[in-house]
Amino acid sequence: MYFKLSTVVSLLLSTTLMAFELSKEDERIYTSMSLLELLETDIATGTPVSQKFAPAVTSIITADEIRKSGARTLHEALESVPGLHVFPSSAFVMKNNISIRGIHTSINQQVLVLFDGIRINSVFSGAPALHFTMPTSAIHRIEVIRGSGSALYGADAYSGVINVITKSWSNTTDEIGASYGSFNRWETYITKSAEVGEATIALALSLSKSDGDNDRIVTNDAQTNFDNIFGTSASLAPGSLNTEYDRLYFNADINYKNFDFNFKLQDLKDLGSQEGASQALDNDGKINNSQKIFNIKHTNKSLLKDTVIKTNLTYFFYDVFANYTLFPVGATLPFNSDGSLHTFTNGAFIYAGAEETSYRTNINVIYDGIEKHRINSEIGYRYEKTETQDIRNFGAGVVNTGTITDVTGTQFAFQPSHKRRSYYALIQDEYNINDTLSLTSGVRYDKYNDFGSTVNPRLALVWQASNDVTVKTMYAKAFRAPSFGDLYFQNNPVNIGNPNIQPEEIDTYEITLNYSAPVHTKLNIFYYKAEDLIASVANPNGTTTAQNSKNQNGYGLELELEYNINQDFVLRGNYSYQHSKDDDTEERVADAPAHQTFVQLQYHPNANWNVNTQYFYIGKRYRTSTDTRPALKADSLVNLTIERKNILQGLDFTLSARNLFDEDYREPSDGALPNDYPMQGRYIFGEIRYLF
Repeated sequence: MYFKLSTVVSLLLSTTLMAFELSKEDERIYTSMSLLELLETDIATGTPVSQKFAPAVTSIITADEIRKSGARTLHEALESVPGLHVFPSSAFVMKNNISIRGIHTSINQQVLVLFDGIRINSVFSGAPALHFTMPTSAIHRIEVIRGSGSALYGADAYSGVINVITKSWSNTTDEIGASYGSFNRWETYITKSAEVGEATIALALSLSKSDGDNDRIVTNDAQTNFDNIFGTSASLAPGSLNTEYDRLYFNADINYKNFDFNFKLQDLKDLGSQEGASQALDNDGKINNSQKIFNIKHTNKSLLKDTVIKTNLTYFFYDVFANYTLFPVGATLPFNSDGSLHTFTNGAFIYAGAEETSYRTNINVIYDGIEKHRINSEIGYRYEKTETQDIRNFGAGVVNTGTITDVTGTQFAFQPSHKRRSYYALIQDEYNINDTLSLTSGVRYDKYNDFGSTVNPRLALVWQASNDVTVKTMYAKAFRAPSFGDLYFQNNPVNIGNPNIQPEEIDTYEITLNYSAPVHTKLNIFYYKAEDLIASVANPNGTTTAQNSKNQNGYGLELELEYNINQDFVLRGNYSYQHSKDDDTEERVADAPAHQTFVQLQYHPNANWNVNTQYFYIGKRYRTSTDTRPALKADSLVNLTIERKNILQGLDFTLSARNLFDEDYREPSDGALPNDYPMQGRYIFGEIRYLF
């Protein structure tokens, strides 16, 4: 039923070859079609530049594209980006991991995520908030950098940067909508803007809830293994993953003269514990987290000639608390202080969490007073602190195993409270050498009070060889700062921190060829060398400790094609290949697909109808050398979305099916779940929205 990889690649390449035979009239039609390359973005430089000439490998996904694709969340929208793959973590209750070019850890610390330019990565974990996402109804567009970005963005812009531009006073469409679909999943939302005196106000609100896909069955789990060892029968497997959730998103954006005020709230309640915090099924476990961002920005264009000065003040608050039954009622485990067995008549459980508070400020100065140069400079400061809570009935500090004990603030807590201060300064020069050649160079210095300093440069040369051909050559260095968990985890059943670890570092080299007509073709070739990657190293007592334990290098390519077949049909697609391996063992990096293909055919017969078909090929994923299971097989998925606009004036309807053919699609586990993670089955929903 599905294309093989070779068939899909052949289709894309043959489409390119056929396009060279197009008539001049067809060339004119195509040339006016590929508008994304002409869109301005500032993710690559911090200043507006068209994507075609941006000194980085970028992707832009607009709200219109998202709606036509049927994507309901940020991560679903990201699936079409070349070289990017979203899969569940095997170490942190299946949180969304984003692997770019085969670079990832178990909790997604190598990708920096921004909301309107504001970092949301947590200092506690180094990754975005647990199971964070955003409803697509609140997104204006998504901008992605593939490759190192620390010269501009600092820590964690390691393998890539994702900037989610939300609907604000400058771009909000007044609309209200509701959707309902499989798994009793529903969402209601509204976005509205208004002028009040000299101020412009925009509001966005989304409420969504789902019972989860109860057909995602786990046949064996971690407790199954203990049952086999100790002759018990406590495991809840076979059973379904606990994937329910209840989510609120709210955004308020105000512009008054030269000031922008923004408040964002994301509140996730009663999130199911997925496969369980210890990979033993947990039907009752719940996770609650909340993320609040308040930002004030002032822009001054008149204080100094040829100079724009932007000042930001940001308050960031994030809390996450979870009630986990790590092992079920009746579990017998060697959890007594002397290593003897204990039977947990009420289950082994923990109530734990953390609060994170961050205060940030920065001043950005952009100077255009030197001919052919644009100087972008910035200084900034960030203060971060965390406080933890730890209540459980097992482990260090629990007087009698099975007795509920609050060890918060003691030496027995899973992590003590900590603070971090950091400073940075950057300077970047955008030099237009002549009408066809530009050079972007920059460097950023970061200083941290807990592990020292780091310097990260970048260099990019963009050459417009002709009206249709652009060539980019780029180099950049980046780092990933150790998280508080990497440094300070203690008394953890599995992971122990290490205060002596150093930042991860990476050097990335890229060359890009962009050909605009008759078929828009973009080819990017990359090579990277990553050093001092932080990984958990096994200890004799069964725990693991964070260490700068390995180096990794990789190379690959990303091919993108876009072709207007005629006025009704548009074909888009991409193919990506990555070969990443451990420098010391020569072992291929596990879990990320070596090959990925995306093909989208859009049928747009008139202004009111749009049919969008998407095909995804996710290549096989390798295992680690200690995992004796065969590589995870390749998967193919098809999505279909039909949109009908103006049923009545301003009233639109969308019907969408994701995983249309209900494929048994799986992502890799670390072995505690031997049959890997069953992913979401066929999901059908209908949405109605009204523009007013």
